[in-house]
Amino acid sequence: MDLELRQLRTFLAVAAELHFSRAARRLHVSQPALSQQIRALERTLGAALFDRSSRATELTPAGRVLLDAAPRVLYEAERAQTLVTQAANGAVGLLAVGSVGTALASITPRILRSIRARFPDLQLEVSQQDTAAQLVALADGRLDVGLVRAAAPTEAVAVEHLVAEPLLAAVPADHRLAGGTEVVPEDLADEPFVLWPRPLGRAFFDIIVGYCLEHGFSPRIVAEGADIETQLGLVAAGLGVSLQPSYYANLRPPGVVFLPLTGEVPEVALQVAWRRTDRSPAVAHFVEAAKECAQPA
Repeated sequence: MDLELRQLRTFLAVAAELHFSRAARRLHVSQPALSQQIRALERTLGAALFDRSSRATELTPAGRVLLDAAPRVLYEAERAQTLVTQAANGAVGLLAVGSVGTALASITPRILRSIRARFPDLQLEVSQQDTAAQLVALADGRLDVGLVRAAAPTEAVAVEHLVAEPLLAAVPADHRLAGGTEVVPEDLADEPFVLWPRPLGRAFFDIIVGYCLEHGFSPRIVAEGADIETQLGLVAAGLGVSLQPSYYANLRPPGVVFLPLTGEVPEVALQVAWRRTDRSPAVAHFVEAAKECAQPA
């Protein structure tokens, strides 16, 4: 069945007017052209739609059925066209987003609000994952875009810098250093450390160890936590001190004091990452929104 939407619109105009001449004027076409479209529609459907035997034009039973169905057909067709256009523009669909806790405590909410404001019909599925897990999930196609920390680009995944903030010392609230205004890195030489497991973020782990080595000591790691809440909880419990990006000071965890470090301090980058082969407009929109949100106010 070769049913044209233009024919359905013509049919609805005639059905509304019940007069071929008035319907033709309404559609700005000639009456012969309009009659030809109706006859073509009737041939396609195999049924007469209008009773032309009397002086007044009336709908046949088949015509009344089509009058009920045609608006729904046109609505769904127009809706499909809109959705296809939106999908091509990255405005609809599902975008799987990964984020390290650092970003969730800082830039991620701003990015999500920006995307939601521009593309309200784009569904966002957000999960907290460490950098290493995100890089694997991006390469495997289980994530579309990620917010990662101190990550190196790979053959499969592109990485772009967003923001960077310095390391801070995180110490228990009752620690001997907690009452000061800053921490000399050498004062941490004999302290037990709470850190991230290296497999969850090799680049970040190596930044911390490298910083300690530059100041004459290797951190004595006594505990590790797979997430920032666990690590700061261990610090609050007095198990050790930690070095963390300054983003986490925004969490204001009870029992933990964040202090700046003296001298030159390494900065930890937050980045946006995506699959190199992904040409999705939605991913491009997210990357652009992330870069805009990273700009200084």
